[in-house]
Amino acid sequence: MKFLKIIVVAFLLITANVHAADIACAGKVSALMAEHNSCKDSTGKKQFAFKLSGMSSWKCSGSDTASSLLLASKVADKSLSVYMSDANGATCTTHNGYLKASYIILY
Repeated sequence: MKFLKIIVVAFLLITANVHAADIACAGKVSALMAEHNSCKDSTGKKQFAFKLSGMSSWKCSGSDTASSLLLASKVADKSLSVYMSDANGATCTTHNGYLKASYIILY
């Protein structure tokens, strides 16, 4: 059990370092939008656009898996942490709309 705790803590520390240069946003999915031209994955397939509670800017899902996670979060009324590439010091509330998420974590 103690070994498992060490592994979990190590994973969290590594994850925190990976996301250090990213914009971190947290909240519940307040809106989902399909078929927006700005939200496409690497193959050109359209993905969900979404908003988090208390935020006005739209963000983009980057894959089918991420879109599924957004749906699950909305249905279960669970919070997410969304990480996006830092764009010139932007924050979660000041970034340009339809920025693609790098990572999405469901809590």
